[in-house]
Amino acid sequence: MSFWSRNPHEVDTKVAESLAYSPSGGRLKMWLLGVGLALIPSYYGISCLQTGRATLFGSRGMHLDLTGSSAVAMAIAYIAVGVFIHAHWFWGLHPKLAPWSPILKILAVLVFLGGLGYTVYKIMDL
Repeated sequence: MSFWSRNPHEVDTKVAESLAYSPSGGRLKMWLLGVGLALIPSYYGISCLQTGRATLFGSRGMHLDLTGSSAVAMAIAYIAVGVFIHAHWFWGLHPKLAPWSPILKILAVLVFLGGLGYTVYKIMDL
């Protein structure tokens, strides 16, 4: 079931679980989501690395501006989100790259958790 056509009362864990499996779709989805959508968090993460500032986006319009090592860690986490999106929709739909997609997704999740964990540690350390 697609993210856009799902029941709003469905448990989000089912949606998250669907990311563990190979996606369905064709070349348009592969390029639109696997490259176009993946560039958004990747570009933001790279620009955060260049400026040394990042924003930790929260709910209800709450944001936290980060600088220093916590900004670098959060930027790496944003790049990992882009890599995960790319691995899921581009590598997952490419016939020759599909076997490597789960490995890259696991690595991207580990990098994301490390970056986010370090950022939270640095925020709580202040």
